[in-house]
Amino acid sequence: MNERQWWNGRWSRLVRRDVFVRNAAGGRWQVELRRGGPDGRLRVRSFDSERDAVGWVESAVLADDDPEAGWREVRDEAPRLPSVRGRKMGRSDSRRREKVARDLDQAG
Repeated sequence: MNERQWWNGRWSRLVRRDVFVRNAAGGRWQVELRRGGPDGRLRVRSFDSERDAVGWVESAVLADDDPEAGWREVRDEAPRLPSVRGRKMGRSDSRRREKVARDLDQAG
């Protein structure tokens, strides 16, 4: 299932808004407008193509003149953490490793 999501950046159930674009059965696309988080009210609209669905979202929902709206697209990418490979082990690292080993010995 192809999916795109936008939300208004608000966590409170009273003001949170989410918009989903999903690939539905039969080549149709659905736009789901949700108020109040996962348990909130929702409305669904159907479209013939993804381009039509995303175009409607961009023009009717995201094109709000209010700069405080804070709409942003949610990406499905995992956050990238800095790599520790190639980093020299410092004294605190080796002490931590020794402490963890001692704690495991005492627990076992």
